[in-house]
Amino acid sequence: MAEGELVTLKGRREALEALARGLTRFGPSIGQPEWLVSAVWLCAGDQAYLATASVEVLPDGFVARSLCIGNPSDLASHLETELPNLSAHLLARGNGMDLPAPAAMEPPQSLEPWTDESYATHVLMRISRRASCTHRVTCGLRFTCEDGRSLLVGTDPSILAMVLSEDPELIGRYCEDCEALTPAEYLALPG
Repeated sequence: MAEGELVTLKGRREALEALARGLTRFGPSIGQPEWLVSAVWLCAGDQAYLATASVEVLPDGFVARSLCIGNPSDLASHLETELPNLSAHLLARGNGMDLPAPAAMEPPQSLEPWTDESYATHVLMRISRRASCTHRVTCGLRFTCEDGRSLLVGTDPSILAMVLSEDPELIGRYCEDCEALTPAEYLALPG
């Protein structure tokens, strides 16, 4: 079977490196409906990042849901560049609604603390075997403490949402079809 696409983590290398060595707080973004996690806050020291799902349709039609990690101001800038396109689409469909300008968000006070102990970080790559090739999609991060506590931050494999869990069974099921790489191994991959 041929090697397929490698769909990489969207975001800056520095964000992955900071989270791998200094995660301090985490939690879901606050929004409606409560049960749907659209983004996850990850803080490392004084830096705050948002983890979101990104969608890419590959040449063979496979829909890859990869992980995107960026700081809130980067996300606001990206949305600002997309607003004219969204407004034009709405106007073309007969809706002249003005969309509000995006604003950089601040992490909520309700974030949970992460352990101060040493922990291991793994970048998760979902292995998706197709008839003609195998795709590797960077879909999540797993943080694991020496005492066995684990945290999963990943993209949902079916919808444009996030999975945030400390449940060992859920984390185990999520990781079944994934390859786990250290940040250094991941950053050394070609492409």
